[in-house]
Amino acid sequence: RRLARTHVVGPKDAEKMPVSFDAKTSASYGAIPKGPAEQAPESGSFEEFLRGLGLKGESDPYRLDLAKFILVVLYIAGNFIRPFAQADSSLACALHNFVSIFTLPAFTMITGYLSMEMTRPRKRFLIAYLIIPYLVLQALYLSIVIPLYWRKSFRNNSIAPAMGEFSRNNGQFSYNYTPQPNWGPLSFFTPCGDTWYLLSLATFSMWRPYAVEFKNTIAVHVVIGCLMGYTTIDRFMTLHRTVVLMPYFLAGHMLRRYKIFVPYAKTWPQFGCAVFVMVFALGGCVTATYAFDHKSSQLFTSEQQYSVVWKDDYEWGGVIQLFVYIVSAALTGAFFALLPPASNTNMIDLENPEEGHAHCTMRKKEDEIHTKIGSYKIDYVVGDPDDVETEFGAAGDPLLVRSRRKWEAAERDQVLLESEGGGNNWHAIAYLRCAKWGSRCLCPLMFNFLVMIVLECFAFYDTTWYASTTSSAVWKPNGLFVTIQVAFTFVLGAVVALLLSLRPTTMVLGWLLAPPLNNSWFFEQDDDEMKLSEKSWRGINVPPLGLADDDAGTGKQ
Repeated sequence: RRLARTHVVGPKDAEKMPVSFDAKTSASYGAIPKGPAEQAPESGSFEEFLRGLGLKGESDPYRLDLAKFILVVLYIAGNFIRPFAQADSSLACALHNFVSIFTLPAFTMITGYLSMEMTRPRKRFLIAYLIIPYLVLQALYLSIVIPLYWRKSFRNNSIAPAMGEFSRNNGQFSYNYTPQPNWGPLSFFTPCGDTWYLLSLATFSMWRPYAVEFKNTIAVHVVIGCLMGYTTIDRFMTLHRTVVLMPYFLAGHMLRRYKIFVPYAKTWPQFGCAVFVMVFALGGCVTATYAFDHKSSQLFTSEQQYSVVWKDDYEWGGVIQLFVYIVSAALTGAFFALLPPASNTNMIDLENPEEGHAHCTMRKKEDEIHTKIGSYKIDYVVGDPDDVETEFGAAGDPLLVRSRRKWEAAERDQVLLESEGGGNNWHAIAYLRCAKWGSRCLCPLMFNFLVMIVLECFAFYDTTWYASTTSSAVWKPNGLFVTIQVAFTFVLGAVVALLLSLRPTTMVLGWLLAPPLNNSWFFEQDDDEMKLSEKSWRGINVPPLGLADDDAGTGKQ
């Protein structure tokens, strides 16, 4: 029952699927590839080169979930201290720059690794679980941010903040930090908080079929990413950030195509090399901040044009961005190399993965909502993760926010063998728990800015204004009190990310990320008709429409 899975793929499936898949996960989360391929790569091919570097197939979904949990926790912790970084706190700048180097690139790379071909079902889920949630969340944030931070609001007048000692420009969140600078007809096209990820993911998915047609596509998109900063697109439709992150997305997708991924560093030299890269990067950020007084927190965020970030030195922006790509690639590889697989914990797999968990939120008849409001009929069918995950792969999966995978290992089963001393296997339990939080990572990613707004309304970030005007050394941006607050805020951000990943939170907020939109109001065909029309391409055993569930059988893909 340990994590040993067999590979079973039929002849027809082999023709349709470009990679081989694990039997238990073939219809699950992003269809995690199982590799490497049985056939040796061609001599002199790029695949042979990658294999020679030690890259191998990734068949451990728990490892990817653990990576997502760590990345999102660090990213949100960096978000929480960014107002202090914009206020010239050296510690905040060093920490924010360090986590920004690899968190978004690695997260985007996982998204690319899990991406799949754009079929009609995936186009439908792109609309229902990316575009619509973006519009809902953007409307929510604008309804909060505009009254708070524009014109004559109670956070932007002579009364507040700090009893009239400071004044702020329209949209200004804290001193020198304006996360939402635009208000007007195009406000819905300037993402608030981290809603940009939903737009970027939609763009990644739509552009990838065309991007893979280019020869040396990753190099081509690196060049485009370096040139993007010379444009004035800025935050509009998050196009700047999307284009800059596109090489990481394509790199993840190409790794999937070659059935390889960054392996765990099993030997001490490999492990030491990965640790050295991470420590060297952290030391570089600290040195640049404290020794050379480089306090820009925008170097690795890829949000704005070079003329804004580098001022008069904007002509060197393309070269700097190329340097950022190189450094981020190195740290991303080191980060994945430091992540151990679940097999290292002797994790025990689910005893009956086909039956799944008794209390999981799989699609059930009792979960469906059928009602009428006047003459309008509403049919709400809860999304089925067993189905959805085969349709749309992403690091932040909206359907997993309120659900769990059917075949997922259970914490109650994690015990040690008698030969190992017996008792609970706490190592495996902790690993599995963090992996579960990682599978729900879209919830903290989308709602952490909401918590920051609450903190700001309670004057938590007023220190950034006071530090810029005070003559007291301890309250200066690098003073003792501000430094302590930065360290506390970094930890607070990590705790908030954890709390937003807990099941009670995700079950409430998840309705905004997986709204009840799979009905005839939004789509030309219902689910069964759509799948029936796709039957010949996808090889799905779909029963004829109108056939009773009892007579339909249990056909699976």
